[in-house]
Order: sequence, then structure tokens, then C-alpha cells
Amino acid sequence: MSKPSLAFVVPKELRGERLDRVLEKLVTDHSRSQLQKLVRRGGIQMNGNPIRRSNVRVQGGERLTIAGVEAPKAANPQAERERAAAELPILFEDEHLVVVNKPPGMLTHDAPGSLDDSLSALLVERYGALPTHRGEDRPGIVHRLDRETSGVIVAARDARTMDALADQFRAREVEKLYLALVHGVPSEQEFDVDFRLQPQRGRGDREQVAEEGEGKPATTDFRLEEAFGLVSLVTCRPRTGRRHQIRVHLAEAGHPVLFDKLYRRADRAVLPDGAPLLRRHALHASELAFVHPGTGERVSFRAPLPFDFDTLLAWLRERSGD
Repeated sequence: MSKPSLAFVVPKELRGERLDRVLEKLVTDHSRSQLQKLVRRGGIQMNGNPIRRSNVRVQGGERLTIAGVEAPKAANPQAERERAAAELPILFEDEHLVVVNKPPGMLTHDAPGSLDDSLSALLVERYGALPTHRGEDRPGIVHRLDRETSGVIVAARDARTMDALADQFRAREVEKLYLALVHGVPSEQEFDVDFRLQPQRGRGDREQVAEEGEGKPATTDFRLEEAFGLVSLVTCRPRTGRRHQIRVHLAEAGHPVLFDKLYRRADRAVLPDGAPLLRRHALHASELAFVHPGTGERVSFRAPLPFDFDTLLAWLRERSGD
């Protein structure tokens, strides 16, 4: 009898991840050390070839075969979706809209190649049909957060609310505040970055500072809140809403976001041994303020820090006080 094996294709959104981290995400019933041993023993093939180093970076789309590992027993997808929808961290809800503290690692809306339930899919599961006239694949979604970014996000429950919120975002009447842990210490307490942005040629998953006469306007205001030696906590107020705007602007200012796999620099600071590391970039959408389309009142919502960000920040504060 042949040994059991598990085969899958690496999702495109995991591009740039180390092989051991990819395996840990996709083979959840084995520890990272167990998977690393499998790699060293030649038990894992990539595109048909044995691979013995767990620190190689994937590009997305590779076919991985793992010998000696059986596929996990099929779960009940609908039951899992219902559970996840019921556990969404809701900050506010009424008949017009819902405000959520999006967990890190969750897509805002469905994306090609992803098998995970997105925030929009879970909102539909929880609240029923949501407006889709701004995109069939993004019910209820007015704005988005990157998959790894945690924090406050608002979704519309009816078409009128969706249009009214979209108008506020377009007119730059929505106030957004983010918290970021960054490399280095800015030389000024307050500074702004005003660089037009455009997609990187040949890299559709990244943005870059636009060449002269190209791209779209993008401006972000920053403030240094706390410094911890080689790392700082900054608040970020984007005046515009371009993709990856805060991350690109901070990288261009010489202070890339900690653990940012797309925009980090080769000369980035390294956290001391013993620091609790994040498995995603250290960016959190902390506050969101807008005019409620149903009541006409200006409302503001704050999302508490998730456990990983809060743990690292507390560690940095404790260490800086030594």
C-alpha cells in the first residue's frame, strides 16, 4: 500500500512567504517543527522536485506534495462559516450599517484563488443580502483594508447607505487614523509625505512612487508617538485612500512598517532576541469617523489593538523602561 500524501497549490496571496510558514498555514494539524523535519528528510516536493530547505520563498502557484500526510477530514463548511460570522467582532450595528474590528489575516472581500471566507462573505452570512451595485464580488463593502491590516471598517446594509458613505470617502470627509510600528525613529515629531502612487510595472500586487506626470495624488500625515530605540510607534492620517498608501509612504520616508513583506528595506532594524514577533505587518486601523447616513450625526468608532500588535507594543514599552 502506498503512503498517504497531501497535495495542494500555493495560493497567490502567499507570494513571498517562507515555505515553512506556508506549510504551517495550510497543514494545520502539524507543528512547524514537524513540517521542517519533513522538508529536511525530502518528504516535500515542489512542482515534482524534492525540496530540502524550509526557508525558500514561494511565488504562489507552486504545486506542493507532502508524503506521509493525509488530507484532513472534511469539515462542514457551512457550519464553519456560520460560526465565524457569529464571532465577528462587531463594534456597532443598526439597520443601515455595521462597523467591524477586522481581524488580521482576513480578506475584506473575496479574491481569486482564496479559499478563506472574506469579511463581506461573513457579513452576508450574518445579515443576509447586502448591496452589490458597487461590485458583485464585494457585497456591502465601501472601503477596504489590506488582508494583514487589522482594525475598524464600515460596511453598508442598504444601497442608499452605501452610496452616501462612498460619497463621503470620495470627498475625503471620512477621518481615518492608523497605528503603525516602524523601523527607526523619525527626525521630526510630525511630518507628512506627499508622493503620487502608481502600480509597479510587472508587479500588480505592489504600488510605487509615480514617475513625473503619472499616478494618483496621495498624502499622509504622520506623528511620532513613542520611540523604542530602533523602533517607533507612529500615528498615520491618510488624506487620500490609495492602495498600500501608508506602507509605501512610510517606506519612502525611511521608516517601513515592521514585518512588511512587500515594502521592507534591506537595512531595516532587527528586534532584539526575545521580542514577540508578528506574522503580518504591524499596521492597525484604529479609528474611523464619518456622518451616519441614517441619522445625519457624525459618529466615531475605535478598534482596540489585536493581541499580536498589543503584545509587541507592551513588550517594547516594558523594555524601554528598563
